Amino acid sequence: MTAKYWFLALLAPLATGCSHRPPEDFAPDPGLVSHIRRIQITTTPWIACPATTLQASYEAVLDDGTHIPFVHTYDKKHPPRLHVVFLNFWSSDATNDQNGNWYTSADPLATATTGFRLNVSLKAKPVIQGTATVQPDYSCIPHAFTFNGDRGGRAGGAGEPGPDVTVRLGLGHSPFYERLIIAGIQVGSSLPFYVLYDAKTVPPADFLLIESRGGRGGPGAPGSKGKDGVAGAAGCPAQPGGPGGDGGNGNAGAPGGRGGIVTIVVPEDQPFLAGLVTAHSRGGDGGPGGSGGAGGAGGKGGQGVGREGKSCPDGADGPAGRKGQDGPAGSEGPRGGRPEFLSQPPQDVFGDAIPPELAAILDHPPRRAR
Repeated sequence: MTAKYWFLALLAPLATGCSHRPPEDFAPDPGLVSHIRRIQITTTPWIACPATTLQASYEAVLDDGTHIPFVHTYDKKHPPRLHVVFLNFWSSDATNDQNGNWYTSADPLATATTGFRLNVSLKAKPVIQGTATVQPDYSCIPHAFTFNGDRGGRAGGAGEPGPDVTVRLGLGHSPFYERLIIAGIQVGSSLPFYVLYDAKTVPPADFLLIESRGGRGGPGAPGSKGKDGVAGAAGCPAQPGGPGGDGGNGNAGAPGGRGGIVTIVVPEDQPFLAGLVTAHSRGGDGGPGGSGGAGGAGGKGGQGVGREGKSCPDGADGPAGRKGQDGPAGSEGPRGGRPEFLSQPPQDVFGDAIPPELAAILDHPPRRAR
C-alpha cells in the first residue's frame, strides 16, 4: 500500500549562495562585540507553512540602538563587520542551512501551539542571542489525498484492494487561530496523521477529498516465440528453408483491485463536519496486456550442390513467422462500498491514545481514565 501524504514528499532547503566564504580565522572585532546587546531576526515570509523554507536576515542591535546586518557574502579586500558565520543556529521546530535560512517542521501538530521558534547566538559571546516566533500557516496543506493498494505481481496477479481509510474530524483552536478544523487520517492499521486548516478559509462543503483506490493489475504474460523454420535440404535443385512459426499472442492483463472503504467519524454535536469530506472508492486500473511473441526465423535455404561438383543456385530462405498479437489490458477493478458515516460523543472521536499536541488544541479532548 502506498499513501501519498504531502509531508512524506521531501522539499530541498533553499540555497542562497555566498560569493566567497570567509577564511577559517575570520572573527568579529572584539570592540564591536562589546557593544552588541541582542540579535534581531527577520523572516520572509512572516508566516510559514509546514515543510517550507524561510529566508532570514539577522542584525546586531548595539547599545546605542544602531543596527548592523550579518551579511551572507565576503570580500577579502573589504571584509564585512559582521557575517552569518559568526552565528550559532538552533530550533526544535526547524532546521537551518549554512546561510541562516530555515526549513520548517513538516508536522503541523508539532507547532500548532508554539509556532516555529528560531534561535541564534553570537559564537564569540553566546549570551548575546536573538529569538523569533513565526506563525504557522495552513493554507498550503493539501486537502486531497489518494491511497492506493499494491500493484499485482508480474505473474498476472490482480491488484490488491485499496486500503480502508478512516477520517476523524473535530474543531479546535490555538494561540494563532480562533477556530481550527482538525482531521485525523488513518490508512489501514497504520498510525494516523493529522492535518489542520483555518476554519475561516475552508468552504462549507466538499473540501477534504479522500480516495481509496485499488492497486493496478499485474501485466499479462508475453506470448511465446514462434519456432524457427527447418533448413532446406542441399541438392540440385536446392530446397527452400521452411517457414518460421508464428509468435504466440500475449495474455490479458490482470484486473485492478477493488476500492477500499472510507469511514468518516464526526462529533455528535457537529454533524455538519461530515459535509466537508468527499470520499471515493475506485477500482484500480487493469494491468497491461502481455506483448505478442516474436515470430520464428525462417529456415535457411539448402546449398545448391549436385553430383560430381555440379553447382546450382542455393535454395531460398524460408519466410519468418508473424509476431503474435499483444494481449488486451485487464479490466478496471470494482468500486468499493459507499462511504460510511459515524457520529460519536465529541470526547471519543479521536480516541484516547492521541498526541498531547492534539489534546492541547481540541475543543473536546478525550476523557482521562479515572
